[in-house]
Amino acid sequence: AMALGQVAQKFCDLYETLDSDARTKFLVLLSRDFCLPKGAAESAAQAYLDGMAESKDFAKNALLAHKLRDSLTPLYADLFDNINRLPEGFAFLVHLRTEMLALLSGPQRNAAMQAMSDFLMRRLQTWIVGTLDLKRITWNSPACTIEKLEQYESVHAVRSWMDVKRRLGNGRRCFGFFHRNAPKEPLIFVWVALTDQIPDNVQSILHEREQPKANEANAKCAIFYSISSQVGLSRVDLGNFLIKRVVSVLRTELPNIEVFCTLSPLPRFRSWLDKQLLTPEHLVSPPCDIELTDAEKQALVSRVPGAATWTAALRHLVDSRGWTSDQANIDAMEPVVRTLGAHYLLKAKRASSSNSGSNSAADPVANFHLRNGSCLHRVNWRGDTSYHGLRQSLGLMCNYNYVLDRIEDNSESYVAKGTIATSGSDP
Repeated sequence: AMALGQVAQKFCDLYETLDSDARTKFLVLLSRDFCLPKGAAESAAQAYLDGMAESKDFAKNALLAHKLRDSLTPLYADLFDNINRLPEGFAFLVHLRTEMLALLSGPQRNAAMQAMSDFLMRRLQTWIVGTLDLKRITWNSPACTIEKLEQYESVHAVRSWMDVKRRLGNGRRCFGFFHRNAPKEPLIFVWVALTDQIPDNVQSILHEREQPKANEANAKCAIFYSISSQVGLSRVDLGNFLIKRVVSVLRTELPNIEVFCTLSPLPRFRSWLDKQLLTPEHLVSPPCDIELTDAEKQALVSRVPGAATWTAALRHLVDSRGWTSDQANIDAMEPVVRTLGAHYLLKAKRASSSNSGSNSAADPVANFHLRNGSCLHRVNWRGDTSYHGLRQSLGLMCNYNYVLDRIEDNSESYVAKGTIATSGSDP
């Protein structure tokens, strides 16, 4: 009989030869026909209930509980386990989950595919423990590694090889976690800028010319301005560990660094604005919980003839194409949009299925950094003036400050009570 490892290898080899349609059909079949053994869970559950009712033999009941757990393990679990034992198996499974997630965003979305994706996600989370190496990525790293930076970057698109070279030059750092069986392909990576002060605009980082290396010794701040992972590792929490490891490395390499901070996007701000604030009801009667002065409201209304409320004026301006090139409009919008950004980050919460609601910030980037123990430091107007930045957040960005002696307390307070720590005087 063929060894299980050989079967797993032949599966991988065969899958790699399939075209897109064949892969889709295969994944649909795998999720549907190799999920839970038919009838096994019901039988095991009934046996467990009967055993608990009839006997107080803890050893016997523990065995029944074990059998019940096994009956809830899908058949494709053994396949994934054996693939993971292959030299390139972990990387293959990450890419396999990437394809599952792509199907879930299209017409093949169904409960069986979602269950298989979630199961593999949990397996990846378990397998990854103890297998990661932190490496600094430089311009002298293997070309295939540098190509992956361009391929996987999800926050600030890489436009060219010169763009990558600038981000890897003096005054810049890039660190990634690599699986030991895939040493040239970063699973997750973070870009860092070494600066004199906390920046308020990402274009100043992305487009700045390379500085002399000597300037690094005078830098006071390490700015994490982008963190990206392979799509197949979505919801596998690696970012927290990566940032903390990188902070440790930078503190050793550059003891002059005093501040560890981010320059982060607000990816769902514009969506929140449209759904929660700029609604037909609020265009007529603006909400009362937004802390704007009468002068700020009036300045915005005066920019749109016929606007009766500041919300109606803002709706008109953000829907127009020319506001970004009209300085008077920009000046009138700044205090309003910054205040709305602060309100969104501090007050907007995730939807929850429980009646008690959720303590977690609605913004996914905010939730990530706040769970990690950072402080919300500042909301930056025109922090990202790219097309993408204007479209998703009207150009707003914010800084999350990792105040090292407050990280654990901040994280505990946020997770337990939803308390959002702030640093500085803003927001």
